[in-house]
This record gives sequence, C-alpha cells and structure tokens, in this order.
Amino acid sequence: MVKELTTQEIARLEKLDSLMRAKNGDWYQFAKAVELQKIVIASAQKVQLINEWAKTDNEKAQLELFEFLPQLAKSAKIYFPITGIEYPDSFWVGEETFINAGLQIISSGRVTIGNHCFIGPNCQLFTANHHSSDKFLRRAGWQYDAPISIGDDCWLGGSVIILPGVAIGENVVIGAGSVVTKDIPSNCLVAGNPAHLIRKF
Repeated sequence: MVKELTTQEIARLEKLDSLMRAKNGDWYQFAKAVELQKIVIASAQKVQLINEWAKTDNEKAQLELFEFLPQLAKSAKIYFPITGIEYPDSFWVGEETFINAGLQIISSGRVTIGNHCFIGPNCQLFTANHHSSDKFLRRAGWQYDAPISIGDDCWLGGSVIILPGVAIGENVVIGAGSVVTKDIPSNCLVAGNPAHLIRKF
C-alpha cells in the first residue's frame, strides 16, 4: 500500500532536509535533492573503481570495499563485480555472509542482511517506492524508501528481486528468479513471481 501524499504533507516536507526525509522514510524528490544526487554519483564512481581494481589486485579491492561499506562484517565476503550500492551507509551485512557477483541495491532505505547468509548472483534489492496511481506525482519525481531486512541463515538463489519494505525471517530459502513482494516467515522455502510458500521446514 502506497503512503499518502497530500498537499498539506508536501508543504510540510518541503521545509525539511531531503537527506533526513530519505532516512526517515518520508516522501522526497530525488531530482531536487542535490545532496542525495552527490551521494549516489560518488557511490557509483567508487563501485566502478573497486570493480576495476578487482581485475588486477583483489586485495586492494577488498580493502577499498571495507572502507566503502562501514557496516560490512569483517568475515563477510562480496564477489566482484558489484552492479551498484547507492547508499553505502545504509547497507548492513552480518558475519560469515557470502554475496555473489552482480549485487544491486537501489535507493536510500536501510538494507540489512543477517549472519551466515548466501546471496546468489545478480540479486537486486529495491527500497524505493513511487506513487502507483498518481502519474503527476510520479512525473514530479516523488518517492520514499522502505527498509529491507533478511534474517540469519537465508539463501537467495540467483537473480532474486526483493521489493521495498520486505522483511524476511531466518532460515529462508528463496528460489532463483523469484520476486519477493511481501514479508516471509522463518523456516520456509518460497519461489515464484510473486514469491509464494512452497513448504515449511
């Protein structure tokens, strides 16, 4: 369900800092938020540099990656190339988690991945929401972010997509190519588009 955006709410929000609005999950206009644009551009450039370093010097690439991602556990591993991580300070990864190549995380919502997880190649996690029924609000670029959380001991197959606001429990397996649109309880296997329960453990 899309959050309401009234004329009164727009007037209130326009008085607030865009970065704070984004972090709080409030509506904001990315095209008018210069400070957010700077973060996204700088992050894209850094990811490209890290990917280039990884071609010839993996050790340097790993050191730069840990500097880029301050909430990445030291025992976690992310394979290169990375497609994109727009807001590195909003990305948290737990101990002994493995993330395969092609990871993409879009927008400013907090993304938390627990301990001992396997994230398959080319997975995409999207925290941004746009208005689903008001084309004029979409044209004006209004959006808000909802966090994504993945519990401990989860396995996401290749090319899984997680949509905004989804919370995944512990010990969850998600079949390759699935699109997860709603919360998933612990100890189960889901698959499909949209992802649905296959069995409980």
